[in-house]
Amino acid sequence: MTEVFIREPKMGDKEEFIAAMQRSQSLHHPWVKAPATPQEFDEYFQRYQKPNQKSFLVCDGFGSIVGVFNVSEIVRGLFQNVYLGFYAVADFSGKGYMSAGLKLVLEKVFRELKLHRIEANIQPENIQSIQLIKKNGFRYEGFSPRYLKIDNEWRGHEHWAMTHEDFIRDDADVLKKDHVDIVAYNSEWPTKASAEINRLKEVLPLSRIIDIQHVGSTAIPGMAAKPIVDIQIAVHSLEEMKVIAIPALQKLGYEYWYENPDPERMFFVKNMPPFGERRTHHAHIVEPTSKHWIGKINFRDYLVAHPEVAKEYQDLKIKLAQQYTYDREEYTNAKGEFVNKILKLMQQNVKN
Repeated sequence: MTEVFIREPKMGDKEEFIAAMQRSQSLHHPWVKAPATPQEFDEYFQRYQKPNQKSFLVCDGFGSIVGVFNVSEIVRGLFQNVYLGFYAVADFSGKGYMSAGLKLVLEKVFRELKLHRIEANIQPENIQSIQLIKKNGFRYEGFSPRYLKIDNEWRGHEHWAMTHEDFIRDDADVLKKDHVDIVAYNSEWPTKASAEINRLKEVLPLSRIIDIQHVGSTAIPGMAAKPIVDIQIAVHSLEEMKVIAIPALQKLGYEYWYENPDPERMFFVKNMPPFGERRTHHAHIVEPTSKHWIGKINFRDYLVAHPEVAKEYQDLKIKLAQQYTYDREEYTNAKGEFVNKILKLMQQNVKN
């Protein structure tokens, strides 16, 4: 794949555009009907001359049209929203051009047009399009039946969206703000944990919850820690909670880690930059048989019962926080070695 660039369409593109769309009709059907006649191109071109509409052609390094992104119904004021539509040219489909083009379109939307939110509505059977936007950071927001009339039929669509905060979450300044910081023990941490557990019980179905516990270093009296309250929730079915928990916890200001590679856990963060000023809570949803539920509780209880080991762990965390201040993943991996050592020791003691 050559490098790509995006540009707005010109009347001089008519012949190439129409030929590309005619070659691509089988690829587009039944998801979208792209302009494929001179009259349809003229109507398309005129529409995207309006101030609340934008269209961007994705072109390869040779200038050939390889795809189209339409940014429609720009709304300003308190909404600052836009809708995204797109279609590839068949000759170039599946080769990475659309993903590269989407990244450039998002730069336009958030940095140049300074919008806050972009939404893509896609039929659930259109797997390739869903994979494209999911890969580029869009979040699933729900499903509406009979949402749009496509190919003379009212069809249901999934709603996928990205906000400015989603877009900048990996920027260097944001990552620096979300740094590892170890502070002295705060006697209010258990109280904050109890209050948050009550809030979680208010938004989650209690019939599906087995137990909720305060875990992590803030649950160990006297221990210096990151000022983040960790709460672990045991549920009957993790698959069931994937439908229930995400919208419920969003109401409390939690962001869900969609990219989480661990199938045994759902992980949520509250007030994480850029969605907030500083992390305040982590919520872990697991089944009670998972290594997470058993391990976190056993480790917490062991450190409470063995202050000398807790002191050793605290000293390690302070050292690692200085070494990996701006790299949370490496910090977590490094302290994980100590945690695993203690858990293995506990298993050996049980066997003996």
